[in-house]
This record gives sequence, structure tokens and C-alpha cells, in this order.
Amino acid sequence: MEMDQVEAYLRDFKGVGLKTIRCVQVFSLGQPAFPVDTHIFRVTKRLGLVPEKATPEAAHRVMQALTPPSEVLPFHINLITHGRRVCKAGRPLCGRCVLRRMCRYHAGQPKQHG
Repeated sequence: MEMDQVEAYLRDFKGVGLKTIRCVQVFSLGQPAFPVDTHIFRVTKRLGLVPEKATPEAAHRVMQALTPPSEVLPFHINLITHGRRVCKAGRPLCGRCVLRRMCRYHAGQPKQHG
């Protein structure tokens, strides 16, 4: 099945949303569908890849359009890992972040001394 056919089929199941559909597509079917979970949603908004006021649904579309098909899986995994280990929701570890120079969130934080 084509990606849009898989999405249409899986949407018919109660409780199955876009994140689940895209996870099935990328992990089980090998399709280049970009899932956006809470970690990716947070990181991509902080980096300015996704607009600050974007909905999760919009974030899926943006990230799908931005990511070359061959990079979907590694980029997805790297963003989740970064969100879990460094760019945490409550207390991000900006001092350890290799992306802080391009991060809108870090740029807006007061600088720590000492």
C-alpha cells in the first residue's frame, strides 16, 4: 500500500492517531513517514523547525516535508533521544546541548554566571 492508503486504512481504527500511524509506517512497513511524539514536538519547536503555535498534526506535516525520505528514521530517533536526554521538558540541559546556538529556547533564557 502507498503511504496515504496506509494512513487512511489505519485512521478507521478507534483510538489510532497520526503518531501511531506514522510509527507503524516507519518501524513496521519501512515507509518514510515521520512520527512526531512529545519529545520531537518540543525539540522541533525550540529549534524553530516547527512554528511555536503549531499543533501536533501540523508538526507531522512540517517534519514530513522537511525531512528527506532516507533521513526520516535516523532523524526521528536522534530527535527523540535528544529530547529525552538533553532537551527535557522541565529542565533542559542547555549547557550540554550541541544545538544551543540555533535554539530559540536557549536564546531566550537568562545567561547563567559562574
